[in-house]
Formats: sequence, C-alpha cells, structure tokens
Amino acid sequence: MTQKWTKPERMRWWQSIRWRLAVGSVTVTMLAMLLLVTTAILAALYFYESEQNARLSDTASLNAQRVGVQYSQETLQGQKDVEALRSSAQKVLPAYTLKNVQDQSVVSVILSQNNRIVYPLFLAKATATGPRDGQSRALYTALQRLLDPSQQGRYYSTFRTALAQAHQGKAIAYSPGNGLLPRTFALNPIFAEGREEGEVVGVLLAASRSTIDQTLPQFILNVGGVIAVGLGVIALLAALAAVIYARTITRPLGAMTVATRQMVSGNYSVRVRDPAQGELGELAQTFNEMAAQLHRDVEVLREQELWRRELVMNITHDLATPLTAIAGLGEALVDGVNQSREDYEATGRVIVRETLRLRRLVKDLHVMSKVEAGALHPQQRALRMAALVDETLAVLIPEFERAGVEPRNDIAFDLPQVWADADMVTRVVSNLCDNALQHTSAGGSIVLEARVLNNELLISVTDSGKGIAPEALPKIFERFYRADGSRQSRVGGSGLGLSIVKAIVEAHGGRVWAENVSGAGARIGFTLPLAPVSSAKTKTFPPPMQVQR
Repeated sequence: MTQKWTKPERMRWWQSIRWRLAVGSVTVTMLAMLLLVTTAILAALYFYESEQNARLSDTASLNAQRVGVQYSQETLQGQKDVEALRSSAQKVLPAYTLKNVQDQSVVSVILSQNNRIVYPLFLAKATATGPRDGQSRALYTALQRLLDPSQQGRYYSTFRTALAQAHQGKAIAYSPGNGLLPRTFALNPIFAEGREEGEVVGVLLAASRSTIDQTLPQFILNVGGVIAVGLGVIALLAALAAVIYARTITRPLGAMTVATRQMVSGNYSVRVRDPAQGELGELAQTFNEMAAQLHRDVEVLREQELWRRELVMNITHDLATPLTAIAGLGEALVDGVNQSREDYEATGRVIVRETLRLRRLVKDLHVMSKVEAGALHPQQRALRMAALVDETLAVLIPEFERAGVEPRNDIAFDLPQVWADADMVTRVVSNLCDNALQHTSAGGSIVLEARVLNNELLISVTDSGKGIAPEALPKIFERFYRADGSRQSRVGGSGLGLSIVKAIVEAHGGRVWAENVSGAGARIGFTLPLAPVSSAKTKTFPPPMQVQR
C-alpha cells in the first residue's frame, strides 16, 4: 500500500543552510582572527617588554650616575645624606607635580638606604593616608605595597630581593613575571661621585606607570581597542559574505525543491531554470534530465493506457464480428436451414474465412506482445525476395480472387539476396498485401517491385486505390490507427498490421514509409539489408513459383 505524501513542516530559520553557513563562516573567521590576533599581541608584548627593559636600564643607569655626581657636590656644601640625595634628585631628575605625574610613561623614584621615598617630593612628604589626589594616591599606595615587607606573593618578594641586590651595588632590570603583561623594573644603585667604587647612598627605581599600578599599558589598550573594532567589522563582513555566498547554494536548491513539489503534484513538465555553476549546475541539469525522462515515461504510460483501452475496444469489436458470424452459421447448420451441398459448402467457406480472420488477429496480438517486450529477434539468413513474394502471393490467391484484384510480382529473380528472417518478411509482405486489398476496388491491381539502393534492397507495394489522405500519412504506422475507420470496420482488421510491419522492418535495421503515387493509389516501401557476399554464394533457393509476372 502506498503512503500518502504529506507536506513537511515549515523549516525554522536556524535550520536553513544559509544561516548555518553564515554562522559557521563567522565562527571560523573569528577563531582564525583570534588566533592571529593572539599571536600578534604575544609578539608585540615580547618586543614591547624587551624594548622597555633596554630603555629603562639605560634611563636608570644614566640618571643614577648623574644623581650620584650631584650628590657628591651637595655633600661638600654640608648637607646631610638624605637632604643631599633629595636635593640632587630635584636638580637632576624631571620635576614631578601632582598635576603631571599621571602623564609620565616612566616614573623615577629615589629610595634612601632604609628604603624611604626621597623623591618625588610630594610622595616623600605624604602623610600616612597618602596624597589627596586620586592619581597620586594610587601611585603612593602601589609603591608602599612594593616596599612593605609584610606583602606576600612572588611579585612583591621578587621586587624586594632585587631591591636588596641594588643596595649592594648591583644594577637590576627584570620582569617579575606577573602573567603575560609586561612588568619591567629597573633598579640602579646610586654611587657617591657616580663611580662604582664609591659608597651606595640610595637606589633609583625606574618603572612604567602601568608596572607600578599593575594596569595595562596604554599601548596595549590602544592596540586592543583597534583589534576589537577590527574584529567586529570583520565579523560583520564575514557574516554578510557568508549570507551572500550561501544564497548561491540555497537558491538553486530552493528552485529544485519547488520543482520537486510540483512534480509530486503531477506536473512533470517543470524544469529548474536557475543558472547555477559547478556541482549545483550539474545537479540541476541532472534533475532536469530526470524530470524529462519521467515526463517521457509518464507520456508513454498514458499512451499505453490509451492504446490498451483502444485495444480492448477494437479487439472486442473484431472478435465479436467473426464470432457472431460463426455462431449464426452454426445455428443454421443445427437448425437444418441449409438444404443442398452448395449451401453447406458456402457456409463452411464463411466459417473458415472467419476462423482465419480470428487466427490472424491472434497472431497480430502475439507479434505486438513480442514487440512490447523487446523480444522480436529475427533469425536472419540469405533470402531471394522474388521467390519469397511468389510463395506469399500463392497463399493469398483466394483473397485476391474474392476481392477481384490482380496481384503482380515485378521483382526480378536475379536481384541480390537479402539478409532477413523468412517468416517475418513473409509476414510483412502478407500484411502489406492485405492492407492494399482492403483499399483497392474490384478490377484494380497490386504491384510488388524491388530495386537495389546502396547496401539495401528497396521493396514497394503499390495499389490502384484512392490513396491515403496527406494528413494520415505520418500516422498509418501507429497502432490501431485507421485512415478510414468506417470502411475498416466493415472489412475487418485489428489496426495492428502496419505497426507490425514497421516493427519487423526496424528489427532488421531497415526503414518503412508511405506515399501517394501519381496516377495510382498508395505505395508503401521498406528496405532490407543485402546478404553478405559469402552467405549469398553458399545459400541456394528453389526456383520461384510463377504467380503473375
């Protein structure tokens, strides 16, 4: 039992290939961009940190030496150690105020030998609560945490270790390794008179504001902002490109879906018109070929259904006529209507004629069943056409005599032999003569002729009837077609004779056609292949039976 086709549920937008491709493309693009950006940021951080180390080391070393030289001059003037150190820093280093300290990318801080802030002055004079300004308070708090021995953690312990080494006269430039962000300190001892053999009077701490505040450097913030904006723009462009690209895939698929639904509804003439390229174009072309084949198959099935109905109607009529005649004559014999021998003979002849008519009909149906099944396989051998026509006409002589028509075999006996199946060719000649008899009036004639044409023998059957209507010429070889339906019904015939002729001739590789002859009736011609020379020489044929030449 076939299941009824049901319309599928409406597809959600997230189930669409278009949106799946868009989301997938954006996801892949974003992942690739994130990987690229991460690599670029790591490289930038590495080179930024290396550059910071070199710059801070150079700056701290130079400033420490200058402060040491100035310190020696200040002590000569009688100032105490801390006051001399502070005075030297104020004269050598840039002046920091509460207003410009937040604008400095590098902060320099002078620490005394007991790690007290000597410079900048506003930090050295700060109370326990620190400066009142927010920016300065943050810097003061960060420095106090670095210097507070109670602070735990690798970041603070590493700084205090480096600071102790600086008090011992060793210059230190290091990164405490607090994550991936650059944290670079430069600690340089301040020697009296600026010489390494002098006494260490303090330590100069140089670091970026971001290092002390433990915040992101402004450079990283700027780069991150640009990258964030770029990623957003790229994501939008990738989504737009993915939607546009996905449309090139979904449009032909949608067209094929619409065409498929129309085919389901019974419209087999629908075709996909979308001019897609590549695999989708090939799929659309294959779909159209499939639809065309289905259309042809459906049309064939419809024609076969019409043929079947017409066959049933024609066979019913053609069977009813002889059966009615035979039944009526049989009843007459039973009732004793016939009184003389002549009456019995006439009745017998009618019964035989109608029986032969039934047998012809059965043979026609048998041949057509072979044609439909593709089982019409001729057993070909060398044949002499003139002799075969003579034998066929000899069998049909009673029919010609009853119709009052003269048969003429004008085929020369010395023509080359044909390569054909004898029984099938006999059937072709018989059907053509029978068809000509049905359209030739008494006193007329039917002429069979032949001539060689290239590698074929062209045979024609010409009657002296009224000919065939021009509009009927292309149709007379169709099954059940009757050019004169009313007359055909009276004289009999299944309507299969000429279609059988066409099937047999084409099975031999020949062709068949019909035409009207000026001054005569209709002519039906067909061709058969000539026999190979070797086969024609070895085959013999009995002398022809002369019927009428």
